[in-house]
Amino acid sequence: MSKDPILSCLNPEQAAAAGTIDGPVLVLAGAGTGKTRVITYRIAYMLRSGIPPEQILGMTFTNKAAREMRERLASLVDAAVARRVTLGTFHSFCIRILRREIAKLGYLPAFTIADDSDQQGLLKQAAGALGCAQGEFPLSTVQAMISGWKNRLIQPEEARRSADTTFESVAAQIYEEYQLLLEMQNSLDFDDMLMLVYRLFTEHPDVLERYRDHYRYLLIDEYQDTNAAQFTIVKQLAGDRRNLCVVGDDDQSIYSWRGADISNILGFPEQFPGAKVVKLEQNYRSTARILNAANAVIGLNEKRHEKRLWSDLGEGEPVRVVTLENGEAEAEFIGNMIQQLKEQQPELNYRDFAILYRSNHLSRQLEQTLRRQGVPYRLVGGQEFFKRREIKDAVAYLKLLVNPRDDQSLLRILGTPPRGLAQKAVDALKLHRKTKHRAMFELLGEEEFR
Repeated sequence: MSKDPILSCLNPEQAAAAGTIDGPVLVLAGAGTGKTRVITYRIAYMLRSGIPPEQILGMTFTNKAAREMRERLASLVDAAVARRVTLGTFHSFCIRILRREIAKLGYLPAFTIADDSDQQGLLKQAAGALGCAQGEFPLSTVQAMISGWKNRLIQPEEARRSADTTFESVAAQIYEEYQLLLEMQNSLDFDDMLMLVYRLFTEHPDVLERYRDHYRYLLIDEYQDTNAAQFTIVKQLAGDRRNLCVVGDDDQSIYSWRGADISNILGFPEQFPGAKVVKLEQNYRSTARILNAANAVIGLNEKRHEKRLWSDLGEGEPVRVVTLENGEAEAEFIGNMIQQLKEQQPELNYRDFAILYRSNHLSRQLEQTLRRQGVPYRLVGGQEFFKRREIKDAVAYLKLLVNPRDDQSLLRILGTPPRGLAQKAVDALKLHRKTKHRAMFELLGEEEFR
């Protein structure tokens, strides 16, 4: 491995991962070990080693991650050169290929992409054509099954052959009809983007060879989240050169329900014999006690690559595990802890605290408690429970019952649910205050208004 100075600011394991260019490389990047840093430094090192930027393809799962990689790369090499490297999501890469090549599969290049609403409509149409009762075959379940089949590169006819139950058999028939409707409308759904690129590469080896020759060096981020279709496309592109670097952490694989296949990262050394495996185990975020607790829990998993995170940030405070009766008690405990810590350490601000929760719906109890305790908060990555439309509508009804003169609440609920009032209701609000509510009784009906 070259002693390029760009690698000197990396720790030994990071440098080994960034400095190995040729052949298959598996980088097991534990939480907080500098995964994105390794990827961007690896690309920078490749560029400094004379590899043309057009030959480098980096794929990840979100546009945000791709943008962050490009920004970091532009700080290490010339920005114009960084822009010539192909960085994006799997789906954006596949769309780019299909816009150029999809005619070979019988589609027109100006295809459209069906959103969730379009897919629901097509599924209803497909189920109706087969005489399926929607109550007996819930379309949301059928849609999930079709997505699963496509993620595993299973065509409709294969799905029908492998069906074990009546439900699976009918779902496979709906899949076949649904796919015909998509093709008739020159439309793709989200999963088709991957499946059609696989078909393109399989049915047209000359096209595959052209892209193999163009993208000679592949980097895949969050490899633990790849599904069968993504794995197959990556393997097709890697070809005999096998200049493939994948970065991920099997301990962070949580998307099996979305099609992710943990065997892709667990079996990488067998799928690509001779692969170099580099473990990033130095954590830069947490103290030793936190990592020791995490290692003790995750170490019980039977199917994982052996690794143990460590830190030089000191022992840190002991980890506290608190068991409480319910969500209300939990929220109360959290609010009280914040208040106590602020009293003990006056230099702390509310912005110094963060509360992490597993799902958006869990914010309600926390928000209620923090509001009651007078703790200001800001919700990140979601909408505050009390600012959701349906909650504000319900509160407007309650406020109007308590205060019939609350014009803002009245205006809000006039059209919720729709009553066809429109301007008629607005004109009523312009009446003299003493007659306003009598007019509304006439418009809505006294019983409904009450």
